[in-house]
Amino acid sequence: LRGSFSLELPIGPELAPMAKVLGYAVLPDGEMVADSTELKVAKCFTNKVKMAFSEDRALPGSVLQLELEAAPGSLCAIRAVDRSVLLLKPEAELNTETVYKVLPKFDYPRSIQDPPPCSAFSWDFPPDFDIPIGPIALRRQDFISPLRRHYLPPPFQRNSKMYTYKLFQVKTLSACSFHPSVSYLLREADVPRVGSGMPAVAVQEEPPAPRTYFPETWLWDLVPVGEGGSAEVVLTVPDAITEWEAGMFCTSPQGLGLAPATNLTAFKPFFVELALPYAVIRHEAFTLVATVFNYLRQCLRVQVTLVNSAELEVSASADEVYGGCICADEARTFRWGVRATSLGEVNITVSTEALSSKELCGNEMPVVPAQGRTDTVIKPLLVQPGGILVEKAHNSLLCQEVAEEISLEVPANILEGSQRAHVTVMGDIMGNALQNLDRLLAMPYGCGEQNMVRFAPNIYIQQYLEKSGQLHPDIRAKAQGFLQSGYQRELLYKHDDGSYSAFGKSDPEGNTWLTAFVLKSFGQARAYVAIEERHITDALRWLQKKQRETGCFRSVGKLFNNALQGGVSDELSLSAYVTAAMLELGLSPTDPKVSLALQCLEASVTDDPYTQALLAYVFGLAGRREQQQTQLQSLAQHSITAEGQLHWQRKGKALPSSQPSWAAAAPAEVEMTAYVLLAYLSQPQVSSADLTTASQIVRWLSKQQNPYGGFASTQDTVVALQALAKYAALTYGSNGDFTVNVTSPTGTRQDFVLHNSNRLVLQRAALPELPGTYRVQARGQGCALVQVTLRYNVPPPPSTGTFNLHVETEPRECRGDASTRFRLLLRARYTGERPTTNMVVIEAKLPSGYIPDKSSVVEVRS
Repeated sequence: LRGSFSLELPIGPELAPMAKVLGYAVLPDGEMVADSTELKVAKCFTNKVKMAFSEDRALPGSVLQLELEAAPGSLCAIRAVDRSVLLLKPEAELNTETVYKVLPKFDYPRSIQDPPPCSAFSWDFPPDFDIPIGPIALRRQDFISPLRRHYLPPPFQRNSKMYTYKLFQVKTLSACSFHPSVSYLLREADVPRVGSGMPAVAVQEEPPAPRTYFPETWLWDLVPVGEGGSAEVVLTVPDAITEWEAGMFCTSPQGLGLAPATNLTAFKPFFVELALPYAVIRHEAFTLVATVFNYLRQCLRVQVTLVNSAELEVSASADEVYGGCICADEARTFRWGVRATSLGEVNITVSTEALSSKELCGNEMPVVPAQGRTDTVIKPLLVQPGGILVEKAHNSLLCQEVAEEISLEVPANILEGSQRAHVTVMGDIMGNALQNLDRLLAMPYGCGEQNMVRFAPNIYIQQYLEKSGQLHPDIRAKAQGFLQSGYQRELLYKHDDGSYSAFGKSDPEGNTWLTAFVLKSFGQARAYVAIEERHITDALRWLQKKQRETGCFRSVGKLFNNALQGGVSDELSLSAYVTAAMLELGLSPTDPKVSLALQCLEASVTDDPYTQALLAYVFGLAGRREQQQTQLQSLAQHSITAEGQLHWQRKGKALPSSQPSWAAAAPAEVEMTAYVLLAYLSQPQVSSADLTTASQIVRWLSKQQNPYGGFASTQDTVVALQALAKYAALTYGSNGDFTVNVTSPTGTRQDFVLHNSNRLVLQRAALPELPGTYRVQARGQGCALVQVTLRYNVPPPPSTGTFNLHVETEPRECRGDASTRFRLLLRARYTGERPTTNMVVIEAKLPSGYIPDKSSVVEVRS
């Protein structure tokens, strides 16, 4: 072949966005020559998709059509959200670029050469690319978290292109399943983002309806276009004055299609906007602000009215005139002093009207618009009771035929109307914790210790659901999300030597107990999320360096939250805890370091029930049956049995006169009892007698749960949920139909039906008759966890004398600009008997209608 020639190359979308064409020739003397060129292919999809509103601009509350076009047989996901929400995270939008970013590139090596003997990329460092976040409604926490990176797990790395397609397919499908009930950081915009100059139009016959519907996610739906390839959706425009951005993608046998974004402006030229706080405290005064906008070309003389309500006390300002002139492209703000007198959601209604007047506005005669001369806005305001919230939980594990009565009493000093109660019923003892994985405790999460209580329980619950065959994809995704974020956050508290402490490198050294806790948790989490192995080996190596010649471990570092440490207070219990962590990590009892630690534990003698419980668990993990039985026999002599329940408590603590109706056990009692349960369940073969004992312990533990499925503190929550999950996995069985009836004092009955398909579904009903005694009756095959939660608010209690708190404002008097902005100074001093405090939390509830200035919050953090 001599000279030049041309070839016809078929170019399809599968080559996009770039393909490399390689040409080579073998010369008569055997030499090979080659050249290549790049072809940039347009990024397009085979499924051509379009969407459009029937109008570009519409009045709030009006009806219009959304027209859809796609390949015949397509299923389309449509979404329309307030554009202000998208401004928070524009990079999270699904577009052509994000789709093509995950598709494989067709390329050749830079030079012609023999293939390497192994795979071109390292197994230790998986390919690093982002999976696009689909057109989903963002949650509040998404605005403070970076985009998650998804790595290819080892089984799929041999065929990375195939798995890339799988990831994209899963991501595309999952984008269809998100629920629109979400919250955002930004509320509706206070100022419309539209042009001016709209003239008045035709006369309307009746005043418009009040504006009441202000969503941030307007559309979130699946629409099939049918065999005709088109569909039309009739819509009512929400009442918000804003710009809506709609997007759509469609799937069909022909492929994926992605429509360009289309916008709709909801606007009226004369309207009023309300600026409301998220919530206010009952009987506290706050300033209600309403702003009237005029985008007409002429001046208006307006009157603004706050509609009277029995739930509000309004004090109009003496120097405030609720009306006046507003000329073209101007706005005017009006204020009222308001007190809310009722709890719950209170509707606030503000109306504005353009008046007919002969009085000039400057040099211009005011007009009355032919259309939209009035505008009324109704928005709900949450009114809270104030004071201190008290939460109580009554838990019962009901099996077979059983009945009990629960008395709901409230103290005399509660804040009026603040009492409320509800009952929840679930067919699984782990159900309540599963529903509240991100808020098992009502406490802040700001350090390396507290972070772990959001990490570890996810492991144990997944282990249980996996063994019982209930680990559904949505539950797995939720739990793994918490594990991934908790893992990344915990690494912030790691020291260079591999240890961990409450505040990371700002602490002088790591802490032995926390490092052991992180070690075992990271090791167990490896089954569910990618954990870098070096973090585990670093922590293990650091702990082994703290081991004495006797095998015991030295206590190093400061643990701020000693409630998290539970009963680990001496070298023996600490050594038992570290040894348990190593065994839970998977180290063999014959490992030299573990064997030496076990020698330390066997040589030690203790009569402390917490340490005995921990030792019984450790010996069970190590397979030391004889030593475990010795500890369990000693513990059995100090157990407390009542009403079919079994637990242990610390020495010297007085026995309660009767079983408390509400969860009231101290963290140490819960933790040591949970360790005893783990000890019984860690035996190679659990006898029926041991299971009977375990069931009595479970009944007591389940009674101590708080309304969120956790317990009193952090470490007791972690250990108790680990023990309950192990028991639930061991005793799991298919339930028959099980019915729970809750009867009120006046005879009203609420029925809950449980079966296998809804055992993880939380069923809830309000208990409105307070105070009163409710009767709970169960019957059928199986068990149910019934929890009654009582909440009420009381005035702040008098100071106990442990802390001296001084609060003042700058300036001291509310004058001038101080009504809109002031400094709050908090000075706290510890006056107790301890030489140093534990971790201290100061909670500042702001006055109604105020929010903290962001810059001052940054100052406090630093």
